[in-house]
Amino acid sequence: MNQQLRRIIENVSGDIHSGASEMAVKTLRDILSVENLETVTASEWKEFALGIHHGKPCMAPIFNIANMIMIYNQEGTAAIVKVLKKMLSQEEQSLEMLKKSARSIEGEVFLTTTYSSTVLKMLSEIAKTREIKVIATESAPGKEGRLFANLVAGFANCKLIHDSTVFSVASEADCFLTGADSIIPKGVVNKVGTRTAAEAARVYGLESCVVCSTLKLCPVNLSDMIVSREITGRLEEYNQIFDLSSLNLFQKVITELGTFTPNDILKNISGKVSKELYNE
Repeated sequence: MNQQLRRIIENVSGDIHSGASEMAVKTLRDILSVENLETVTASEWKEFALGIHHGKPCMAPIFNIANMIMIYNQEGTAAIVKVLKKMLSQEEQSLEMLKKSARSIEGEVFLTTTYSSTVLKMLSEIAKTREIKVIATESAPGKEGRLFANLVAGFANCKLIHDSTVFSVASEADCFLTGADSIIPKGVVNKVGTRTAAEAARVYGLESCVVCSTLKLCPVNLSDMIVSREITGRLEEYNQIFDLSSLNLFQKVITELGTFTPNDILKNISGKVSKELYNE
C-alpha cells in the first residue's frame, strides 16, 4: 500500500485525543495531500478504507469516509477525490452553521462530558452573550474531560468533577450538552459516561442536547464498543471506551441543517452502504 496512506491508518488508529469531527477533518486533509494520489490502485483504496474503519470502528465520520471510498472505488481515484473534497468542505462549513444555533440553547450552567471540539465552540459562542458556568466530567479512562475543562476555563468558569459524582452535581445544571462520535439507529455512541450523564440529566429534568454535524449520522449500527480486558490471575480489569445512549434521553439533536427531535433525526439516517465494508 502507498506508505502515506498506511501512515494515515496508523494515525487514525492511534489518535486517542481528537474529537470525531477533528479526526475526520484531519483524515480528509491528509488523504487529499497524499503525493501522487492518482497512482493509488483500487486494491490500495479498498485496503485503506478497511484500515481506517477498523482503526476507529465506533466513529461514524471515519466509517462514512471509508464507505464513500468503497462506493466510488469502482469509478476510480478522480471520483474518490471529488467526493472526499465535498465531504471536507461540508464538514469545515458545518461548524460555522452550528454556531448560529448556539445562542438558541437556553441556560447558564451546562453539564458536559468527555472532549468535543463542537461542544467547546458552541459553549464559547454562548459565552459571548451571557456569563455561563460549565460542569465537566473528567471522562475516565482517557480523561479527555480534563483537557476539555482546561480549554473551557479560557472563556468561562468551569468545575471539573469525577465521573462518579455526576448525579451529585447534575442538579446544579440547566442543560446537558454533549457531542457524539456517532448517531446510529440504536442511539448516540460517545465516550463512556455519556449515558450516565444523560440519565442524571433526565432525573433532574434538565434539557439534553446533542450537537454534531450530519457526518456523525450513520445508517448502520456500528457494533464494536471497543471494550478491553486485562486479566492477571483471578484479577480482571474492565475498561470500556464507548457507550450507547438511547435517543429518547435527548430532547434535541442540533446539526448544521437545523434542530431535530430524536424521531426526526432517525429519518435522516440513511444512505448506501458498501457490503464489503459492513456486512452484518
